[in-house]
Amino acid sequence: MWQYQPATDVVQDFIDYALSWLDDRNYTLTVDVDMARWAAIMARTSPKAFVNPAFDPRHSRLSPETSFWLEIRAGSETIATSTARLFVTDDAVELLRSMRLWLAEPPADYGRLAIDLPAGSPKIGGVVGHEGGLWVHPQHRKRGLSAILPHLNTAFSVREWNIDWQTGITLRSLGESGIATWAYGFPHVERCFDGYFPLTRSEERFYLCYMDRAELMAGLDLDVVARLLPDRHQQARHAPALVQKR
Repeated sequence: MWQYQPATDVVQDFIDYALSWLDDRNYTLTVDVDMARWAAIMARTSPKAFVNPAFDPRHSRLSPETSFWLEIRAGSETIATSTARLFVTDDAVELLRSMRLWLAEPPADYGRLAIDLPAGSPKIGGVVGHEGGLWVHPQHRKRGLSAILPHLNTAFSVREWNIDWQTGITLRSLGESGIATWAYGFPHVERCFDGYFPLTRSEERFYLCYMDRAELMAGLDLDVVARLLPDRHQQARHAPALVQKR
């Protein structure tokens, strides 16, 4: 069951800072392990939206020990989300090729994705976090949530799972915009796939985002993240209690 774990000062200091930053703006954070509720909320945001099956229990084997999502509310309304999964694997890229990143049992006719990373790319293996599901309500965009949430996702993944790597997948628009680096905090954003993607039944271009343990810890430095946020010179007042659903 997802619960509080001791953390290094860097991680806990960042979590405290983020909680205060949210509280200062009258946002409430909930950490939830009910991934079906996240999928239902995402389906309601836009009936035509693609709900990432990697975080949807109808398609992936998820448990409170291996997945969670962050819910930001303004009053009673959900206005932002971010999701996380844990993989213990020898080769995270093989999860992409086999499509087991997204589906517990990919249909045989889906085949394998032709994942192609630059020469010299590291082998990503061990305790691997994978984040996604970032969504911010249009009325709350450009307020810093798209920067604070990915970093908070990483911090909780370190605290709960002690991850060696943090990873993510972006589509072409985000991969080529630079936002995965300057806002989400990924120092490595590598084009890895061009072709037909069976899940969307369309041509897609994917970018693999990743950072190792040293890089993700450096990215949680308060001065680094504060520069990304509005009112970055404002000092946090206090850290509100973390709400957790079980």
